[in-house]
Amino acid sequence: MQKVILDDSLFIAKGSGRSCYTHPNDESKLIKIKYSQAGIDNDQNLIDYRYINYLRKNKKSLKHIAQCYEYVDTNLGTGLVCDRIVNYDQSVSKSFRYFMAKKIITLEHQQKLLNELKDYLESEAIVFVDNSLRNILCQEISEGQYRLIIIDGLGAKREGLKFWLYLNVNLYRTYKIKRQWMRLSNAYKIDLARIDLNENPITRF
Repeated sequence: MQKVILDDSLFIAKGSGRSCYTHPNDESKLIKIKYSQAGIDNDQNLIDYRYINYLRKNKKSLKHIAQCYEYVDTNLGTGLVCDRIVNYDQSVSKSFRYFMAKKIITLEHQQKLLNELKDYLESEAIVFVDNSLRNILCQEISEGQYRLIIIDGLGAKREGLKFWLYLNVNLYRTYKIKRQWMRLSNAYKIDLARIDLNENPITRF
């Protein structure tokens, strides 16, 4: 297999444990590379890969999820190929938090999109465990029409008993889905208050 060469011109962002690069051979994809971080022994790429294949095996809808595919060998180490979320006009989709902070869509529209995502997660029994608003993109699928896409934080934060329970125990999985949505709703309300007061502005999208 030919090694994929990544450089700074392809760099997108750096998260808590992984760096993202545009795939040099396919602009519809990106590559996530794990990097070392003191005090953290976690392979989020492996969790993502296992979880998306679990969802596929169980014939779950992936409508609101950025999918991952295969591993590739790169000059920066092994990477995981994932969807790069873009709008109908091929511009890069921005985070839902960005749309909130910039007041691009109304509060009513925001709530409608969140309700659609909540119904989706519950009906498909999908665990959004690391549910930061920055892990949700707002994709414009046609002019003025949007869909929320989760790009990170699915399945589990690390391998272990909890991950096994999310995959195998319906009652525990349902409890976790509802609990995490309550936390996301609270974070959303806190951000709305900050935006309304125009104090302590949101800068991390």
